[in-house]
Amino acid sequence: MQNAISSDEMQKWIEHELAEQPDIGFRKAIMNIVFEGRSAFDPRARHRPRAGFVLGAIFFAVAAICFCYFNFGG
Repeated sequence: MQNAISSDEMQKWIEHELAEQPDIGFRKAIMNIVFEGRSAFDPRARHRPRAGFVLGAIFFAVAAICFCYFNFGG
């Protein structure tokens, strides 16, 4: 017969297991959106930003500059 496990013990176990997995989490999800994946052959190589993210950031910056110029500028 197995011993009963309390909910606090189970929660601590789950938190411990998730903390040991570096590929899960909000930070990792954001990094996957912004940067390309790691190279399996060269783990020290720099991560390059994704082209779609860079293009979206440029469009957002241009739109913000235009908004500020036409609403607050001369």
